[in-house]
Amino acid sequence: MSSAQSQILDGIDARIDNVLSSAWKRLSYSYELEKNDFRAARRGFGVGSDSGSTVEGTTNAVTMDQTFFVVLTASYSNRKSDSSEREALNEIYDNLELLYRDFFISKLNTNNLVLTVSAFNLDAPERPADNVISVQANFTVKHRKSTT
Repeated sequence: MSSAQSQILDGIDARIDNVLSSAWKRLSYSYELEKNDFRAARRGFGVGSDSGSTVEGTTNAVTMDQTFFVVLTASYSNRKSDSSEREALNEIYDNLELLYRDFFISKLNTNNLVLTVSAFNLDAPERPADNVISVQANFTVKHRKSTT
């Protein structure tokens, strides 16, 4: 038996594989983006979990609201303007929206573990390396696991 968090992270990975094109490659480091080698792939993604707390739920089950994240990165090369950077950022935003819609509808295909996916928010764009831009999307997953 695996933890609820492991099952949710696996569900996020599976949904990303389903929604994003094969051009998007998993980053080696999701929590410390600057450690990644961005020369290997023009587009990258990472996933992870953050804090969570129990909420009122049913008897014989633990119900939690927990934050998870997806981070997308894209490389660009500006020549005479920042148009390539803007295009990379727009591509990231478009794909984060597709992922959130899918997560909301599919509930991450986690066999009744996930009750809702909500509270979607975006961090400000960051530049973890030269000519690389990233945006992290955070969302709350309400999940319930039986204690019996």
